[in-house]
Amino acid sequence: MHRWFVAAGLVAMAALTAGSVNAGGATTTAPINVDVSQRPTSESEDTVAINPTNPKNVVIVSNVDGAAPGLFVGVSFDGGTTWARRIIGDNDNLGDACCDPSLVFDEYGNLFLAYLYNVENTVPIALSTDGGLHFSLLTNIAAPPKSTPNKTSGDNRGLFRYVDQPTITAAKRQVWVVFNAGGPMFATGAPVTGFGQVGSFFAGEEIPNTSNCTYGDVTIGPAGQIAQACALTQSGQGGGTEGSGRRAA
Repeated sequence: MHRWFVAAGLVAMAALTAGSVNAGGATTTAPINVDVSQRPTSESEDTVAINPTNPKNVVIVSNVDGAAPGLFVGVSFDGGTTWARRIIGDNDNLGDACCDPSLVFDEYGNLFLAYLYNVENTVPIALSTDGGLHFSLLTNIAAPPKSTPNKTSGDNRGLFRYVDQPTITAAKRQVWVVFNAGGPMFATGAPVTGFGQVGSFFAGEEIPNTSNCTYGDVTIGPAGQIAQACALTQSGQGGGTEGSGRRAA
């Protein structure tokens, strides 16, 4: 049986369970929507992660409707049959969470969460070592030291004038996050040496030639290479940058 998790209509997250459908002689599964959040209002900007050390451990995080800070979290340890639900980032240990969550498990079972605050102009990174039941704040990614150039050539927007749309990924004993830093894309990472063993994020750097990018994505290659892609708004074309061999250390 396959399970999927979607955002649709007023019920922003659902687990898709299945009955049998014959497709070209092969039996596949037909999804059925199941409301995970069980909330009366809408959710949006969902992110989902599955624990590679326990594939029945599924975690979903999303925005919640309303002016109060907070993110919805749904955690399952039985492949999506039952869920533990709660709100985090409601001025708790994770601060005043706004939106744009991004979630990933690494090979050790560490669960990383990046998101935005309601007010602060930094990007928080949180860690869970119990499958998403609890999170602790690892760090806040802030503007680099003043000695670091604030702008690339031709960019008329200030670095960290705002932050937007973080994306986090983890593999090959490292964790990386990229986000829009008020014009250019910005990246930073940290080494991971085991379960619950996460090093410090380095000061970070502006990704070259991304002054007009908006939403970005990041991945880690089989040799630890870091690659990112983003949309270049003024050219109408996509762009990408690879940090070949770059490792968080």
